[in-house]
Amino acid sequence: MKVLHTRARQLCDQIARANAHLPDEARRQKFEKMASSAFIFFRGTSHLFWHDMSRDWRISLFGGRPQSQIWLQGDAHLYNFGALHDHQDRIYYGMDDFDDAVVADYQFDLWRLAASLVLDLKERSYFSEELADRAVKQLGKHYLLAVAGSSEAQPAVRLEHAPKPIRQFLERVHRKSSRRRMLGKWTEPGLCRFNLQHAKLEAVDSDTRQALIEAIGHYQSTRAEPPAEPAKVLDIARRTQAGTGSLGSHRYYALIAGPQPDDNLILDIKQQHEPAPVAAMPALERDWYRETFSHEGRRHAQAYQAIAEHPDSWLGWLELDGAQYSVRERSPFKKDFPTDRLTSDQYLEMAAIWGEILGREHARGSQQVQEPGSGFIDFVHDQVQPERKAFLRLLRAVALNYARCCELDWQVFKRQFACVPAASAETCETP
Repeated sequence: MKVLHTRARQLCDQIARANAHLPDEARRQKFEKMASSAFIFFRGTSHLFWHDMSRDWRISLFGGRPQSQIWLQGDAHLYNFGALHDHQDRIYYGMDDFDDAVVADYQFDLWRLAASLVLDLKERSYFSEELADRAVKQLGKHYLLAVAGSSEAQPAVRLEHAPKPIRQFLERVHRKSSRRRMLGKWTEPGLCRFNLQHAKLEAVDSDTRQALIEAIGHYQSTRAEPPAEPAKVLDIARRTQAGTGSLGSHRYYALIAGPQPDDNLILDIKQQHEPAPVAAMPALERDWYRETFSHEGRRHAQAYQAIAEHPDSWLGWLELDGAQYSVRERSPFKKDFPTDRLTSDQYLEMAAIWGEILGREHARGSQQVQEPGSGFIDFVHDQVQPERKAFLRLLRAVALNYARCCELDWQVFKRQFACVPAASAETCETP
């Protein structure tokens, strides 16, 4: 007898549907990555998280109302934080990926970030349930403090005043990174053409090159401050093997001329799809989303402008062959924070930093959605903070239990999909 209504069957069906559009090779690469760890599986299956959590009644305990709806990052996990630069090329640490940004309840970001913390922590030799519980508590406590005490005067996590684990990381980035070094990595000597011998770059055909150059010309008008003169495109290349959840999406690098070759910059032109949360929305919300955000590249830019403390000055969007793209500068200082180098005490300190950054970014994002003085920040201060102990208990329960669920899902995935590049729901057998 075939049993249809099981977690394993649901998992197979959803993964097959979510990846059906990918070419076989892109699907193989993505599944190979996802099979390597439960944490990377979690990163590659945000659609599962949203399907599960959007149906969890516990969201209504501390949200589920108009005041709790804000701009979310949408795919919050530890490796969507990293080193970036502001308009003066000063390095700071913050959230750096807004591909799945959407307006929804604030707890979804917090729950996803907390679950990712537990999954990452489980890869450390010093992991314990008690330590994970303490880390999630730190994350939630500092998140609430950052939201309730939100002020535009609060600074980003910068080199000069960052806590020790981040300061050491940013010092290394500052010492080892520069615009010239980045250009040297991706371009030929002279810094004016892409190095197509690079394993993650491919040539584009002449038609695609011309179409992209024209699209970049039109894109200039989508920037917050359109330039007086159009950008000069020196070269175009296809970017490959980037990301986990976004593997298979079209992506290009455009080399833009600066005053001198050392000042050249790289635009990251990335195909944008409807965010994973949208499929999990009730029909009325889904209709509202599609009516409100008719261009996914523009939605990405709106979210980035709303949430980020230092939005990229090159931020914009374009269209190419009917597909929608975001455009932003590739930061010369882009670097993920290496959590595997942390001691257990440092991990607790980082948990507080991640919570603080998310809280500040949520507070900023809420002000683009709600009326000042009557929205999310007041809701957290007046209604969530007084119930902080219960709020943190729920966060810890969600994070630890969902991390365990994700590990079980990962085991099913490895059995059913990892070696089947063209897997479909029909190939899945219910264990």
